[in-house]
Amino acid sequence: MLVLFIAAKAQEASLITVKGQVVDQQGLPIIGASIVQKNVAGVGVSTNANGDFSLRVPGSATLTISYTGYKTVDYPLNNQQAVKITLEESTEQLDEIVIVGYGQQKKASVTGSVASIQSKELNTVKTPNVTNMLAGRLPGLRAVQRSGAPGDDGASVDIRGYGNMLVIVDGVQRDFAQINSNDIESISILKDAAAAVYGFKGANGVLLVTTKKGAESKPKIDYNGFAGIQKVTRYPKMMNAYEYASLYNEAILNVNPTATPAFTDEQLASYKNGGGTDWWNEMVRGTAPQMSHDVSVSGGNEKVSYFNSFGYLNQGGILRSGDWKFSRYNVRSNISMQVAKGFSVDLKLGGIFQDRNKPAEGDELFRQAQMAVPTFDVFANNNPDYWQAVGDKPNPVHTSYIDNAGYERRLRREFNSSVTLNWQLPWVEGLSAKAMLAYDYKNSEWKTWKKELSEYTYDAAADSYNEKVIRSLGSLESKMENYYMPTQQYSLNYNHTFGGKHDVGGMLLWEMYNDRKTSILGGRQYTIGLIDDIDYGDKVNQNTSGVSAETAHAGLVGRFNYAYAGKYLAELSFRYDGSYKFRSDNRWGFFPGLSLGWRISEENFFKESLPDFDNFKLRGSYAKVGDEGDFDAYQYLDGYNYSGGYVFGNQGLTLGLASRGMANPWLSWYESKIMNFGFETSYKNGLLTAEFDWFRRNRSGLPATRQGSLPTTFGQSMPQENLNSDINTGFELSLGHRGAVGEFKYNVSANFSTTRIKNDYVERTASTNQYDNWRNNSNDRYKDIRWGKKAIGQFTSYEDILNSPIQDNNGNKSLLPGDLKFEDVNHDGIIDDNDVQPIGHGSTPRMYYGLNIGAQFKGFDMTLFFQGAAGHDIYLSGDVLDPFIQQGLGNGFAFMMDRWHRADPTDPNSEWIPGTMPAARVSGFGDNRSNNTWSLHKADYLRLKTIEIGYTLPGKWLADKGIERLRVYLNCNNLLTFTNKDGLMQYIDPEADNSSLRYYPQMKTMNFGVNVSF
Repeated sequence: MLVLFIAAKAQEASLITVKGQVVDQQGLPIIGASIVQKNVAGVGVSTNANGDFSLRVPGSATLTISYTGYKTVDYPLNNQQAVKITLEESTEQLDEIVIVGYGQQKKASVTGSVASIQSKELNTVKTPNVTNMLAGRLPGLRAVQRSGAPGDDGASVDIRGYGNMLVIVDGVQRDFAQINSNDIESISILKDAAAAVYGFKGANGVLLVTTKKGAESKPKIDYNGFAGIQKVTRYPKMMNAYEYASLYNEAILNVNPTATPAFTDEQLASYKNGGGTDWWNEMVRGTAPQMSHDVSVSGGNEKVSYFNSFGYLNQGGILRSGDWKFSRYNVRSNISMQVAKGFSVDLKLGGIFQDRNKPAEGDELFRQAQMAVPTFDVFANNNPDYWQAVGDKPNPVHTSYIDNAGYERRLRREFNSSVTLNWQLPWVEGLSAKAMLAYDYKNSEWKTWKKELSEYTYDAAADSYNEKVIRSLGSLESKMENYYMPTQQYSLNYNHTFGGKHDVGGMLLWEMYNDRKTSILGGRQYTIGLIDDIDYGDKVNQNTSGVSAETAHAGLVGRFNYAYAGKYLAELSFRYDGSYKFRSDNRWGFFPGLSLGWRISEENFFKESLPDFDNFKLRGSYAKVGDEGDFDAYQYLDGYNYSGGYVFGNQGLTLGLASRGMANPWLSWYESKIMNFGFETSYKNGLLTAEFDWFRRNRSGLPATRQGSLPTTFGQSMPQENLNSDINTGFELSLGHRGAVGEFKYNVSANFSTTRIKNDYVERTASTNQYDNWRNNSNDRYKDIRWGKKAIGQFTSYEDILNSPIQDNNGNKSLLPGDLKFEDVNHDGIIDDNDVQPIGHGSTPRMYYGLNIGAQFKGFDMTLFFQGAAGHDIYLSGDVLDPFIQQGLGNGFAFMMDRWHRADPTDPNSEWIPGTMPAARVSGFGDNRSNNTWSLHKADYLRLKTIEIGYTLPGKWLADKGIERLRVYLNCNNLLTFTNKDGLMQYIDPEADNSSLRYYPQMKTMNFGVNVSF
């Protein structure tokens, strides 16, 4: 014991305190660099905001210093107590590890079209949903946010317009939208043959999410949190009471100059002095709160490393009632264990709990706010015991409270787990075996409780309240859904370099997974709606339903990689996929892929001619990928479906059976043939970078039903067949620049992508004439074509109306100056459906672009991120283009006040004053709200998606407080939006596609946050 004590004291005496700084090649401090004692577990620190560190180690120790994007350095101390260590940047980050299908590769050796984003860049956008962090970030990825509703504000995301992409989280197919973004290490997208290893699931591209793991270091605690406010980006205002009443009178007189106006001069004067109700303002508050808190603990030694985190998010809604809201809890634990030499185990556990609450009326509230007439008050006779009946729809303030009208609540619980065994086989260098077992479970619960609902009008003469019953009975609908998904993967992997120049890699993997889903729904009406449980509902008019479904898939995956001297690159892959949907002899498909690359920058002639280019790579790929797509399962079988009901005797209604139609035993996969050619280059160690890709996807065998003529006596429907085909083509471009001027460091990157999809063959009935063929034959045509009438202006006078083609089927007698004037395409003197023509594109953009600017100066940092899209349109159609919604029953939008009108509405002979909108009529006018170029608006936009300004406190202020790093920041998202200033786009968010403007609007946010490391 004494000997051990003396030895321990001697070792302690040999320790020295090393103080140092880690800087880059410009001498600027590197924050967060890892410094550990080489080959000694648990001894290490990270640099502070000034790049400084202090560590107590033996004088003979060697320090290992590492930081992402820089070359790792081993630094022998030789008893030095003050050191300054310079890290060199990795050349264009060619040594950066890129996540690819079922593995990872160095960026320099990747031959496919792969784009990725790291955690730090991803989290500059502060939003609850990860999908909204990706817009404009990755070339080829398209993201459009249609709503700002709490918990339902995710963007629709795809890759190159291919359709629903496959999402893989830590090797398993999972949803990623509600993952805690602080748990994400990186996101990659596979856009070409690189996705072929995922078989039919990867036909539309693959998005790979990798969560964080621990590293060999002392325990590190990180806190990331922010709190902020949300505001509506754009939403058109409704008319106030005076505007509504005066325009209503004008609309009556426009049609019948001798009619009696609906509102008297006294009423108009009262409304002009502030009378009436602003229903939007009464229902919606100016700002809504949101907050996020995340704590993680990570670290490890040479045997075990860990990353554990807990996150909480709360997102309020814009209703004044506060009853539209969303909250989420995330937990994660990733543990890696070195069990024995060459044998390791990775355990990954994750959990998500989501709680969505909103009034039972939901999105209908925005329709109700449009319909509420502004001349009514919130309460009948201003008596808060009686909610005022406000028109054809319920009072929106009344129904915006859960206590009044009921609620819709959705709970979702999710558990994800996987265990991976890795074994480096000792008898063959470079050969390893891997097994992964995963099990995921999701539970979703919906509950919609609608209460009895009544509103009132006040009869002043009788001093009584007249009830208007909106819902005489309450109702409850409750649904429970469970989803189970086990996944198994077993693989052999090989990587070895022969002779210093021949890099050989290979993988053979077997994967199988099946998912099972069960759901049950019950509903009842309530005469006495006191308790919102199924048991307390009425025994009559109740309903129940339930369903279960199970799927099964399996696949054999192979990949072979070869590189010679780091300049000639090849990858060959295949997948042999099986699906439960098809007959046994059509169930399996073989889908190969090939990609080639040439790093010309590694050739001697290139190095001699262009020595400042450290990377220039050409690459190309081709793959054939199958897809089971939207095919219904088991179409190869004859049989019956439950359908309809039949009465047998006195037993009541009995569920019946009906033939499922003709079977198709030949139905099989449809195929995608994907081509990609591109290059990437880097100049002067990343001072300038560029990357370009051209791509084309040809799909054939898409599902369709043959449009043949069959006699009515045939008695069965035709089955789906592999008939249709389409073509998707586009290109992507990325540019980058980074540099430094003294202590000022900056980086700029931009990307642009465009894609368009064309029908190749579409099964259809034969055209009956040339016009029918031109109008309805979509073969060999682009898919995003809108049809409508071409507006060539607005009528300026009655003379103009009488001298124009007939467009109202009544000799133009119903037209007024200011009404839309359409092109007579066929010159027959009549405007009708024969004058419809192509007028625009779809609501999904064809072009996406992004610009990211970052800067750091001493402790300050700034990020500016612009994101935009172009090549799409927004239709405003239907009764929102009438002066008063729903043919006069509701209010109208304030932009209606800029309309054609008489100088004196009471004088039919007075001069017409031009405006933007047509002349007002109480019930509107059909042609003015039809699909036409006037109501179709170019929705090209540019957003200031993110601006963030942060400051990291100097390390010397924090050292004695146990804080390693502290950063505070101000962050704004969707702060500015630029669109066409003309027309109605100035009132509408460009990502909206609801032509009736009845949706929860998109949000812009302002947040204050802090990042702390201990």
